[in-house]
Parts: sequence; structure tokens; C-alpha cells
Amino acid sequence: MIHSKTIRVKQEEPTPKIYSVAEVTGDVKAILEAAFDSVWVEGEISNLRIPGSQHAYFVLKDDRSQIRCVLFKGYRAGLKFEPEDGDQVLLFGRVTVYEARGEYQLIVEHLEPRGLGALQKAFEKMKARLQEEGLFAEEKKKKIPSFPWKVGVITSGTGAAVRDILNIIQRRNPKVSVLVHPVKVQGEGAAEEIAEAIQQMNKIKDLDVLIVGRGGGSIEDLWAFNEEKVARAISKSTLPVVSAVGHEIDFTIADFVADLRAPTPSAAAEMVVPVLNETIRELNRMAEQLFENVQTRVESYKDLLERLIERRFFRDPMNIIQPYAQRLDDLNNRLLRGLDQWVVLQRQKLSGKVQQLVHLSPEKNIRQLEENLKILNHRLVQNINSTIRLESKRFDGAAKNLHALSPLAILDRGYSITNFKGKALTHSDRVKPGDSVDIRLAEGQLECKVDKVINGFGINTPSPPEGEGEY
Repeated sequence: MIHSKTIRVKQEEPTPKIYSVAEVTGDVKAILEAAFDSVWVEGEISNLRIPGSQHAYFVLKDDRSQIRCVLFKGYRAGLKFEPEDGDQVLLFGRVTVYEARGEYQLIVEHLEPRGLGALQKAFEKMKARLQEEGLFAEEKKKKIPSFPWKVGVITSGTGAAVRDILNIIQRRNPKVSVLVHPVKVQGEGAAEEIAEAIQQMNKIKDLDVLIVGRGGGSIEDLWAFNEEKVARAISKSTLPVVSAVGHEIDFTIADFVADLRAPTPSAAAEMVVPVLNETIRELNRMAEQLFENVQTRVESYKDLLERLIERRFFRDPMNIIQPYAQRLDDLNNRLLRGLDQWVVLQRQKLSGKVQQLVHLSPEKNIRQLEENLKILNHRLVQNINSTIRLESKRFDGAAKNLHALSPLAILDRGYSITNFKGKALTHSDRVKPGDSVDIRLAEGQLECKVDKVINGFGINTPSPPEGEGEY
């Protein structure tokens, strides 16, 4: 009987793949971007910051979570409002991963306020910001000319607004020229076309005024006139600008920046161009009134002139002049007398000044100073002589005292000074036979050699080592 034995071979387990941090982050990024390449997200803006790059960074949150968002300046420039912290918004974008920190975030491509009145909120924010910059200031508004002869119109070339403006201007004053610059008034690129048209119209030198506007519509339809580009173009215009957007109840940013706001395009034409016939009638009325006023004034002056001619002044003018001539003579005499008195007074003052100068003459002072100098010189000589005599006596006394104390005075009495090696010798035991010594006398000196040394007791003593103690 054959027995079989089963042998089990142990299989090796596969080695797990090891990822780097960058690989994991890259894979997660690819998955997220594939799954969320275009999403709409609603939430509240928080921690908004805009650095020098002009990119906007913020956090979008709700009551349970939050996500970081980036709005690059290219997309930010196309927004219709300026977002702020606390705004409820609806944004469109894509989810990605910022690999440097391993954080997922939303790249925002479009942003708009959320809820009812969103555009109205954007309008109010834009209005507040431009008003703070001073674009609405009354002192910046230019005066609309009373009698324009060439009017520029910026509006749609096919709308009812341009037809109404042309018809009204033609009816009110057919001599006024109108230059129309057709533009888009709503939709993509409308704001850019309107702003560019305002700049181009300002280059035409003979234009007197601009009308910028369009017919009525919803707030979305009128939004091009709420764009910042249009507001700044109106503000920079050198020509007066009349804003005529929508109906009477419609207000746009352009209305606040413009030099004059018209409730409708038709009303703008009526406000800018006066009726020619009415103007002519008014001028004729004013001319007649002026003629009447002038005639009345002439008659009044004629009567006044006749009354003046009848007065004494015109009949006998010399009677009026004579009192003034007499008054003139009197004043002339008073002036001459006053001048004489003034001359006498000035002479007296001058004489006094001369006497003062004589009294203060430098020559007199110099003589006095010379006398004082002689006295001082005499006193100085006396003091010097007295001092010399006193010091001479002191010197003689000091010399006598010095001489009495001088060793030379002792030598004069027969004494001498013995020097050994440049020092005075005071002990006999400091030298030994054969040493040379110098003996100083009152007059002259002797060079001697020691033959024998005897101490004070008559005993020969050994000499001390050379160089120790005194001699």
C-alpha cells in the first residue's frame, strides 16, 4: 500500500508599494480635479485677504464645514461687485490640491452675491466705494452749456432711445448737429464699449456736450452703466456728460457720476437742447425790454442834465472856484510859515549838537589821557625803583646768609674737602693705601695717593668692600 504525502510550499507575500508624500498628494489632486472639475458652491466668505499680487484668498464656510478658496486677479477683475467678509455668495470653480501644504482648495472662476437683491447689494457697494473716492462730488460736476451747437450721443445704434433723442433735438432746434457713437448697451463687453466711446468723443474738439444712456430694462439689462469702467470714464471726461439711462425710477452709478442726470433719453434731449423758436422769442422780448430800459434811462439822464444846467455852477462857475482859490492861498501861507519855523527849530537843534560834539572832542580827551598817562608813568617808575631797592636789599641779605652757610666759607678758614670716586670722604676706613683721592681747597684742588690709613683711634682697619655705604 502506497501512502502519499502532501507537501505544502509556503508562498511569499507580495511586497507593499511605498508612496512618497508627493506621490500621494499628486494622486489625490488628480482624483479631486477629475471628480470636481466644475462645481457650484454656496457659502459665507470669511478671512478675506488681498495681498499685493491682487489675488484674493478667503475661506468659504457654512454652519458645519469650511474650505479654502483662491480667486486669481484675472477672474476677480470681471466681478460685478467687491466681495467682503460675511457675504453670502454662490461661486463656480474647480477643486484642486495645493501640493506645497497638502491642502485641498477651490479655484474660483466666478463669484456672485446669493439671494434676493444680489445685484442691488453689488450696486450699493460700488456706489459707496466710488462716493468715498469723491467721484460724486458736486464741485467736480461741469456746467451744461446753455446753447450747444453740436451734441454727442453714446447709445445703441438700433434702439428707440437714439431715435427719440434725434427726433426731439431736430424738433427743438434743427440747427444743432448730432454725432452718434453706437455701442452695445447690455451684455458682455458693453461696459468696455461705452467707456471707450466716451474717451473717443472727448478727442473731438467741437463737441459741446455728451448724452450717454439707453432705454429702460431690468437691473441686469442696465448693469453696464453700473460698471466701474464706465463710471471712471465719465469722471475723466472733459466734456459735460448727461446720463440718460432707463426710466425715471431707474438709478445707475453713471447717474451719480455724470454732470447731469436725465430721467429718460427723451428728457435728456429736452434738457440739453433748448427750443430755438422759444429762445428767439425770449431774445426778442429781452431786446425790447432792454430798449425800453435804455430809453427810460436816457430820458431820466436828459432831465437830470437839464436841471443841472440851470444850476449856478454852470451859469457862473468862477463863483464856485473863488472860495477854493482863497482857501488854497491861506493854506500856502500857513505852509510857508510852518516851514520857516521848522527851519529855525532845526538850526537850534543843530547848534546844540555842535556844542555837544565840541564838548566831546577827541582832542580834549586825548590831552586829558596824556596827562593821566604821565602821572601813571611817574607812579610806575617810582614803584619799580622802590621794588628794585627792596629786592636788592633782600638779595644782599640772602647772599650773606648763603655765603655763611656755603662750604666755600668753611674752606676759607683753612678746611678742605676730600673726594673719593666722586663722593665726599667722611671716614678714613673707606679707603686703603694706594687709593687716589681729590682734595678741594679754598682755591684749587690736590690729587693725592693714600700711603697709610689711620682710624679715629689711631688703629689701622681693613677697608669695606668697594661700593657699599658712604665714604
